[in-house]
Amino acid sequence: MKIYHQLLIVFSLYAATTSAQVVPSDTVAKGQTSTGSTVSTQDISSETAKELIPAIKFGDEIKVRLGGFFRAEYYVDNREIVGASDGLFGFFPADHFYDSNGDDLNEVVRQNFSTQATRFTATLDGPKLGKATSKAYVEFDFSGGNTVNVRLRQAWAKFGWQKGELLLGKAWNPFSDVPFPYVAGLHIGIPFRQFNRGDQIRYTFKPTDRLNLVVAGVYQTEHKSILEESSNSDIRQNPTPEFHLQLRYASPVVSAGILGEFKSLRPATKIANEDGSVYKTDEKVNSYALSYYLQVIKGKFGLKTGGLYGSNLSEYFQQGGYAVKSIDEKTGRRTYSTSKVTSYWLNLSYGKTWAPSLFVGYSKNLGFNDNILAGGDFFGRWQNVDHIFRVSPSLKFSHKQWTIQAEVDYDLAGYGSIDYADHGKVKDTHNVSAVRGLFATTFFF
Repeated sequence: MKIYHQLLIVFSLYAATTSAQVVPSDTVAKGQTSTGSTVSTQDISSETAKELIPAIKFGDEIKVRLGGFFRAEYYVDNREIVGASDGLFGFFPADHFYDSNGDDLNEVVRQNFSTQATRFTATLDGPKLGKATSKAYVEFDFSGGNTVNVRLRQAWAKFGWQKGELLLGKAWNPFSDVPFPYVAGLHIGIPFRQFNRGDQIRYTFKPTDRLNLVVAGVYQTEHKSILEESSNSDIRQNPTPEFHLQLRYASPVVSAGILGEFKSLRPATKIANEDGSVYKTDEKVNSYALSYYLQVIKGKFGLKTGGLYGSNLSEYFQQGGYAVKSIDEKTGRRTYSTSKVTSYWLNLSYGKTWAPSLFVGYSKNLGFNDNILAGGDFFGRWQNVDHIFRVSPSLKFSHKQWTIQAEVDYDLAGYGSIDYADHGKVKDTHNVSAVRGLFATTFFF
């Protein structure tokens, strides 16, 4: 209930602004909220919306801007899918699952109408701290899944200097802080484009107006790696936060970046052998990943593309993770091997009021670094999927505060058997395809 009390306080302050100064709203592209060159906020955007709620100025230094959007969407799938948040995020089709008569139980039409993605935001411009400007941002929606749950998406503070910027709090993971493709679905390119938010300390060094060097330490809070059952998913046992190092370039037309990540997990602090005896373990799983992105926006034309290569990236909604490769007979101590994945995506769009768009994505499971135990525990996503492909045309109409979107997703997944003698690669694959139709309308405020 605390979040409701906090919201009541915020809106009460807004209503009781007889002593506050109202600042005229500016015309903004909602996808380009002024949070800095390396922090994205809105993954759902409008090219024509204006801020409806006037900013409120308290004194000479404090300014509050409330915003967000209402979103309603209808989708229909021609078969069962693998997804998240009650199916609002559709990733790819589920495998065949036959009954005693040979009928595919997953060959069933699913549909839904939902407003759970409706979102509220608050941006607060704070006082100067020495030579540093200050800002805070809070964002929440109702798409927590299973039921209509309030979910805190972002909450961060930022301090800016002429040549640098420090961010503290929950924001997009730097590794997934890449351009959002123009798609209608909430998946925004999953599982081809990485997706993750987490609490972090991030510093951006700005040697020039167009070049940024980013370093960050990130703690897995909302989207987490999967740990041993005995750990109760307690990320505090990980020896270090994730480390990120990035080089980014941005001009009025072109932006690009090269991103790197390293993380070290501790899957468990204790382990039991077959006799039930418990032993301490400090085994770690180390992994790294590299990614790139490129964005070109020229007039009405837009091109966005990205790709990645890495291991143990399940917290980014990528294929793979890590698995057990050996077990000590006496103590039950386990060692692990990580799996590798590579993903690519391309998005083309044209227009402002009427804007057709095409999204194409491909992901490939590259297997594990070592051979793994047959039937052993796996900690990750979609171990028996070899490849995933998507092509998704869409059309968006924008008029002032409103956007109306229609989209068709064609997804294909290659399921197969796991060859434990060949680095856990997926063999003897068969393709399963599915189509999702989606219609969404959004009102920005």
